[in-house]
Amino acid sequence: MPFVLLTQILLWVIITFILYRLLTEVIPKQYFTLLGGLFLFAIIALAFFFPNDGLVSAAWNVISFPLKPLGAAIVLLIIALRNGLAKSQNLVVTAMVILLISSMPFFANLLAQRSEIIAAQTEAAPAQTTGAIVLLGRGSSLPFGAQTQLNNTGDLVFYTNQLYQASGNQPLVIVSPGRSFDAQGNPDQTVEANDIATLLTQVGVPRSRIVTEPSGLDLRGRARQIQSILQEQGLEGTSVTIVSPGIGSRIASQAFTDAGINVIAQPTGFFGSRPVAINRLPSPVSFVPSVEALTVSTRVVEEFLTSIYYTLRGTLSGNPGNLG
Repeated sequence: MPFVLLTQILLWVIITFILYRLLTEVIPKQYFTLLGGLFLFAIIALAFFFPNDGLVSAAWNVISFPLKPLGAAIVLLIIALRNGLAKSQNLVVTAMVILLISSMPFFANLLAQRSEIIAAQTEAAPAQTTGAIVLLGRGSSLPFGAQTQLNNTGDLVFYTNQLYQASGNQPLVIVSPGRSFDAQGNPDQTVEANDIATLLTQVGVPRSRIVTEPSGLDLRGRARQIQSILQEQGLEGTSVTIVSPGIGSRIASQAFTDAGINVIAQPTGFFGSRPVAINRLPSPVSFVPSVEALTVSTRVVEEFLTSIYYTLRGTLSGNPGNLG
Protein backbone atom coordinates (compact mmCIF):
# COMPACT_ATOMS: atom_id res chain seq x y z
CA MET A 1 0.00 0.00 0.00
CA PRO A 2 2.74 2.60 0.78
CA PHE A 3 4.43 1.69 -2.53
CA VAL A 4 1.18 2.24 -4.46
CA LEU A 5 0.62 5.59 -2.75
CA LEU A 6 4.20 6.68 -3.44
CA THR A 7 3.78 5.69 -7.10
CA GLN A 8 0.58 7.72 -7.38
CA ILE A 9 2.25 10.78 -5.88
CA LEU A 10 5.23 10.41 -8.22
CA LEU A 11 2.94 10.15 -11.25
CA TRP A 12 1.07 13.30 -10.22
CA VAL A 13 4.36 15.17 -9.78
CA ILE A 14 5.54 14.08 -13.23
CA ILE A 15 2.24 15.03 -14.86
CA THR A 16 2.24 18.40 -13.13
CA PHE A 17 5.84 19.08 -14.25
CA ILE A 18 5.06 18.14 -17.86
CA LEU A 19 1.96 20.37 -17.93
CA TYR A 20 3.92 23.23 -16.40
CA ARG A 21 6.67 22.96 -19.04
CA LEU A 22 4.10 22.81 -21.83
CA LEU A 23 2.28 25.87 -20.51
CA THR A 24 5.49 27.85 -20.11
CA GLU A 25 6.42 27.06 -23.70
CA VAL A 26 3.02 28.05 -25.13
CA ILE A 27 1.92 30.91 -22.87
CA PRO A 28 4.10 34.01 -22.39
CA LYS A 29 5.22 34.43 -18.78
CA GLN A 30 3.63 37.88 -18.46
CA TYR A 31 0.22 36.26 -18.83
CA PHE A 32 0.71 33.73 -16.03
CA THR A 33 -0.43 36.18 -13.36
CA LEU A 34 -3.64 36.85 -15.28
CA LEU A 35 -4.15 33.14 -15.87
CA GLY A 36 -3.63 32.39 -12.19
CA GLY A 37 -6.08 35.11 -11.18
CA LEU A 38 -8.73 33.78 -13.56
CA PHE A 39 -8.20 30.27 -12.20
CA LEU A 40 -8.64 31.45 -8.61
CA PHE A 41 -11.75 33.41 -9.55
CA ALA A 42 -13.20 30.33 -11.29
CA ILE A 43 -12.60 28.13 -8.23
CA ILE A 44 -14.16 30.71 -5.90
CA ALA A 45 -17.18 31.04 -8.20
CA LEU A 46 -17.61 27.28 -8.41
CA ALA A 47 -17.29 26.94 -4.63
CA PHE A 48 -19.94 29.62 -4.24
CA PHE A 49 -22.51 28.05 -6.59
CA PHE A 50 -21.59 24.35 -6.30
CA PRO A 51 -20.44 23.84 -2.69
CA ASN A 52 -21.47 20.16 -2.62
CA ASP A 53 -19.14 19.12 -5.42
CA GLY A 54 -16.25 17.10 -3.99
CA LEU A 55 -13.62 18.40 -6.42
CA VAL A 56 -14.67 22.02 -5.89
CA SER A 57 -14.66 21.51 -2.12
CA ALA A 58 -11.12 20.12 -2.22
CA ALA A 59 -9.94 22.99 -4.43
CA TRP A 60 -11.51 25.53 -2.07
CA ASN A 61 -9.69 23.96 0.89
CA VAL A 62 -6.40 24.47 -0.95
CA ILE A 63 -7.18 28.06 -1.95
CA SER A 64 -8.41 29.05 1.51
CA PHE A 65 -5.28 27.62 3.16
CA PRO A 66 -3.42 31.00 3.09
CA LEU A 67 -6.30 32.54 5.04
CA LYS A 68 -5.59 30.28 8.03
CA PRO A 69 -2.81 30.95 10.57
CA LEU A 70 -0.39 28.26 9.40
CA GLY A 71 -1.08 28.93 5.74
CA ALA A 72 -0.62 32.68 6.12
CA ALA A 73 2.72 32.19 7.87
CA ILE A 74 3.97 29.75 5.20
CA VAL A 75 2.96 32.06 2.34
CA LEU A 76 4.71 35.02 3.96
CA LEU A 77 7.88 32.98 4.50
CA ILE A 78 7.86 31.79 0.87
CA ILE A 79 7.53 35.37 -0.36
CA ALA A 80 10.36 36.41 1.97
CA LEU A 81 12.60 33.65 0.64
CA ARG A 82 11.90 34.63 -2.96
CA ASN A 83 12.61 38.31 -2.30
CA GLY A 84 15.62 37.64 -0.10
CA LEU A 85 15.52 37.47 3.70
CA ALA A 86 17.59 40.62 4.07
CA LYS A 87 14.96 42.62 2.19
CA SER A 88 11.93 40.91 3.73
CA GLN A 89 12.51 41.03 7.46
CA ASN A 90 9.05 42.51 8.05
CA LEU A 91 7.41 39.54 6.31
CA VAL A 92 9.41 37.08 8.41
CA VAL A 93 8.50 38.91 11.62
CA THR A 94 4.83 38.97 10.62
CA ALA A 95 4.86 35.24 9.90
CA MET A 96 6.47 34.51 13.27
CA VAL A 97 3.96 36.72 15.10
CA ILE A 98 1.03 34.95 13.41
CA LEU A 99 2.40 31.53 14.35
CA LEU A 100 3.25 32.50 17.91
CA ILE A 101 -0.07 34.15 18.71
CA SER A 102 -2.22 31.46 17.07
CA SER A 103 -0.30 28.62 18.78
CA MET A 104 -0.32 30.08 22.30
CA PRO A 105 -2.98 28.39 24.49
CA PHE A 106 -3.82 31.72 26.14
CA PHE A 107 -4.86 33.41 22.89
CA ALA A 108 -6.39 30.23 21.43
CA ASN A 109 -8.60 29.93 24.52
CA LEU A 110 -9.66 33.56 24.17
CA LEU A 111 -10.73 32.94 20.56
CA ALA A 112 -12.51 29.70 21.44
CA GLN A 113 -14.25 31.26 24.44
CA ARG A 114 -15.62 34.04 22.27
CA SER A 115 -17.20 31.56 19.86
CA GLU A 116 -18.32 29.13 22.53
CA ILE A 117 -19.88 31.77 24.77
CA ILE A 118 -22.13 32.71 21.86
CA ALA A 119 -22.98 29.02 21.42
CA ALA A 120 -23.74 28.64 25.13
CA GLN A 121 -26.07 31.65 24.99
CA THR A 122 -28.14 29.94 22.27
CA GLU A 123 -28.19 26.59 24.10
CA ALA A 124 -31.71 25.48 25.02
CA ALA A 125 -32.81 23.25 27.85
CA PRO A 126 -32.95 19.59 26.70
CA ALA A 127 -36.43 18.81 25.44
CA GLN A 128 -38.17 15.80 26.97
CA THR A 129 -40.17 15.17 23.77
CA THR A 130 -37.67 15.90 21.03
CA GLY A 131 -38.49 14.13 17.79
CA ALA A 132 -34.88 13.47 16.78
CA ILE A 133 -31.32 14.03 17.90
CA VAL A 134 -28.83 14.95 15.18
CA LEU A 135 -25.15 14.27 15.94
CA LEU A 136 -22.90 16.41 13.73
CA GLY A 137 -19.82 14.37 14.55
CA ARG A 138 -17.23 14.95 11.82
CA GLY A 139 -13.86 13.85 13.20
CA SER A 140 -15.38 12.15 16.25
CA SER A 141 -13.92 8.73 15.47
CA LEU A 142 -10.85 7.32 13.80
CA PRO A 143 -10.92 3.70 12.59
CA PHE A 144 -7.67 1.87 13.32
CA GLY A 145 -7.74 -1.76 12.29
CA ALA A 146 -10.34 -3.54 14.40
CA GLN A 147 -10.45 -0.62 16.83
CA THR A 148 -12.39 2.61 16.77
CA GLN A 149 -10.68 5.49 18.53
CA LEU A 150 -12.38 8.68 19.71
CA ASN A 151 -10.86 11.99 18.68
CA ASN A 152 -11.09 15.39 20.35
CA THR A 153 -14.78 15.71 19.50
CA GLY A 154 -15.65 12.18 20.60
CA ASP A 155 -17.53 13.48 23.62
CA LEU A 156 -20.37 14.32 21.21
CA VAL A 157 -21.12 10.59 21.16
CA PHE A 158 -21.52 10.35 24.94
CA TYR A 159 -23.51 13.58 25.13
CA THR A 160 -25.88 12.29 22.44
CA ASN A 161 -26.46 9.15 24.50
CA GLN A 162 -27.04 11.28 27.59
CA LEU A 163 -29.68 13.32 25.78
CA TYR A 164 -31.28 10.16 24.38
CA GLN A 165 -31.55 8.52 27.79
CA ALA A 166 -32.97 11.72 29.32
CA SER A 167 -35.57 12.22 26.58
CA GLY A 168 -37.90 9.46 27.74
CA ASN A 169 -39.54 9.02 24.32
CA GLN A 170 -36.84 7.16 22.35
CA PRO A 171 -36.21 9.82 19.70
CA LEU A 172 -34.62 9.00 16.37
CA VAL A 173 -30.83 9.53 16.44
CA ILE A 174 -29.40 10.75 13.12
CA VAL A 175 -25.62 10.46 12.75
CA SER A 176 -24.33 12.97 10.22
CA PRO A 177 -20.53 13.30 10.13
CA GLY A 178 -20.53 14.29 6.48
CA ARG A 179 -19.00 12.39 3.59
CA SER A 180 -16.05 10.25 4.62
CA PHE A 181 -13.39 8.28 2.78
CA ASP A 182 -11.72 4.98 3.48
CA ALA A 183 -7.96 4.36 3.47
CA GLN A 184 -8.02 3.97 -0.34
CA GLY A 185 -9.86 7.27 -0.79
CA ASN A 186 -13.15 5.61 -1.77
CA PRO A 187 -15.94 8.18 -1.21
CA ASP A 188 -18.66 5.48 -1.18
CA GLN A 189 -17.52 4.15 2.20
CA THR A 190 -19.40 5.36 5.26
CA VAL A 191 -16.67 4.46 7.72
CA GLU A 192 -17.08 7.27 10.23
CA ALA A 193 -20.90 7.27 10.26
CA ASN A 194 -21.02 3.52 10.88
CA ASP A 195 -18.32 3.72 13.55
CA ILE A 196 -20.24 6.41 15.42
CA ALA A 197 -23.45 4.36 15.15
CA THR A 198 -21.62 1.35 16.60
CA LEU A 199 -20.27 3.42 19.47
CA LEU A 200 -23.75 4.75 20.22
CA THR A 201 -25.15 1.22 20.42
CA GLN A 202 -22.33 0.24 22.79
CA VAL A 203 -23.18 3.07 25.18
CA GLY A 204 -26.90 2.36 25.22
CA VAL A 205 -28.73 3.68 22.13
CA PRO A 206 -30.72 0.93 20.33
CA ARG A 207 -29.46 0.36 16.77
CA SER A 208 -33.06 0.41 15.53
CA ARG A 209 -33.29 4.09 16.57
CA ILE A 210 -30.13 5.15 14.70
CA VAL A 211 -30.03 6.42 11.13
CA THR A 212 -26.81 7.41 9.37
CA GLU A 213 -26.55 10.32 6.91
CA PRO A 214 -23.01 10.35 5.45
CA SER A 215 -23.52 12.07 2.10
CA GLY A 216 -23.67 15.81 2.85
CA LEU A 217 -20.48 17.77 2.22
CA ASP A 218 -21.48 21.00 3.95
CA LEU A 219 -24.02 22.04 6.59
CA ARG A 220 -26.65 23.11 4.06
CA GLY A 221 -26.43 19.79 2.25
CA ARG A 222 -26.59 17.80 5.48
CA ALA A 223 -29.55 19.85 6.69
CA ARG A 224 -31.47 19.11 3.48
CA GLN A 225 -30.70 15.40 3.71
CA ILE A 226 -31.80 15.28 7.34
CA GLN A 227 -35.00 17.16 6.52
CA SER A 228 -35.77 14.39 4.00
CA ILE A 229 -35.12 11.74 6.65
CA LEU A 230 -37.47 13.51 9.06
CA GLN A 231 -40.18 13.56 6.40
CA GLU A 232 -39.71 9.85 5.67
CA GLN A 233 -39.94 9.05 9.39
CA GLY A 234 -43.04 11.20 9.89
CA LEU A 235 -41.15 13.61 12.15
CA GLU A 236 -41.47 16.77 10.08
CA GLY A 237 -42.33 19.75 12.27
CA THR A 238 -41.15 18.13 15.51
CA SER A 239 -38.33 19.66 17.55
CA VAL A 240 -34.87 18.40 16.61
CA THR A 241 -31.89 18.51 18.97
CA ILE A 242 -28.64 19.43 17.23
CA VAL A 243 -25.52 18.13 18.99
CA SER A 244 -22.40 19.85 17.65
CA PRO A 245 -19.08 21.27 18.89
CA GLY A 246 -19.30 24.62 20.66
CA ILE A 247 -17.21 26.24 17.94
CA GLY A 248 -19.57 26.50 14.99
CA SER A 249 -22.74 25.60 16.89
CA ARG A 250 -24.39 28.90 15.93
CA ILE A 251 -23.74 28.29 12.23
CA ALA A 252 -25.01 24.72 12.45
CA SER A 253 -28.20 25.74 14.26
CA GLN A 254 -28.91 28.53 11.76
CA ALA A 255 -28.25 26.28 8.75
CA PHE A 256 -30.77 23.73 10.04
CA THR A 257 -33.25 26.48 10.91
CA ASP A 258 -32.98 27.84 7.36
CA ALA A 259 -33.81 24.33 6.12
CA GLY A 260 -37.13 24.51 8.00
CA ILE A 261 -36.12 22.40 10.99
CA ASN A 262 -37.26 23.34 14.51
CA VAL A 263 -33.85 23.39 16.20
CA ILE A 264 -32.90 22.84 19.82
CA ALA A 265 -29.18 23.69 20.08
CA GLN A 266 -27.09 21.47 22.37
CA PRO A 267 -23.41 22.40 21.86
CA THR A 268 -20.70 20.41 23.57
CA GLY A 269 -17.03 19.56 23.02
CA PHE A 270 -15.87 22.98 24.17
CA PHE A 271 -12.21 23.83 23.56
CA GLY A 272 -11.88 27.07 25.53
CA SER A 273 -11.23 26.76 29.23
CA ARG A 274 -13.30 28.60 31.80
CA PRO A 275 -12.44 32.31 32.05
CA VAL A 276 -9.98 32.91 34.89
CA ALA A 277 -10.76 35.29 37.72
CA ILE A 278 -9.82 38.92 37.19
CA ASN A 279 -7.36 38.93 40.09
CA ARG A 280 -5.51 35.85 38.81
CA LEU A 281 -2.67 36.00 36.33
CA PRO A 282 -2.57 33.44 33.52
CA SER A 283 -0.14 30.57 33.91
CA PRO A 284 3.23 30.97 32.13
CA VAL A 285 2.55 27.62 30.47
CA SER A 286 -0.39 29.18 28.63
CA PHE A 287 2.10 31.28 26.63
CA VAL A 288 4.14 28.27 25.47
CA PRO A 289 3.17 27.48 21.83
CA SER A 290 1.56 24.12 21.16
CA VAL A 291 0.08 22.21 18.24
CA GLU A 292 -3.21 21.81 20.11
CA ALA A 293 -3.60 25.58 20.50
CA LEU A 294 -2.85 26.11 16.80
CA THR A 295 -5.56 23.56 15.97
CA VAL A 296 -8.11 25.43 18.08
CA SER A 297 -7.20 28.80 16.54
CA THR A 298 -7.50 27.30 13.06
CA ARG A 299 -10.95 25.90 13.83
CA VAL A 300 -12.16 29.31 14.97
CA VAL A 301 -10.84 30.91 11.78
CA GLU A 302 -12.45 28.19 9.65
CA GLU A 303 -15.82 28.76 11.29
CA PHE A 304 -15.45 32.51 10.77
CA LEU A 305 -14.79 31.95 7.05
CA THR A 306 -17.74 29.57 6.88
CA SER A 307 -19.97 32.18 8.50
CA ILE A 308 -18.92 34.79 5.95
CA TYR A 309 -19.46 32.32 3.10
CA TYR A 310 -23.00 31.44 4.15
CA THR A 311 -23.85 35.09 4.83
CA LEU A 312 -22.71 36.08 1.33
CA ARG A 313 -24.90 33.34 -0.11
CA GLY A 314 -27.82 34.75 1.84
CA THR A 315 -28.42 31.45 3.62
CA LEU A 316 -27.26 32.40 7.09
CA SER A 317 -28.81 35.19 9.08
CA GLY A 318 -26.91 37.00 11.77
CA ASN A 319 -23.65 38.89 11.95
CA PRO A 320 -20.55 36.89 10.91
CA GLY A 321 -18.45 39.10 13.11
CA ASN A 322 -19.91 37.34 16.13
CA LEU A 323 -17.43 34.57 15.57
CA GLY A 324 -14.39 36.77 15.42
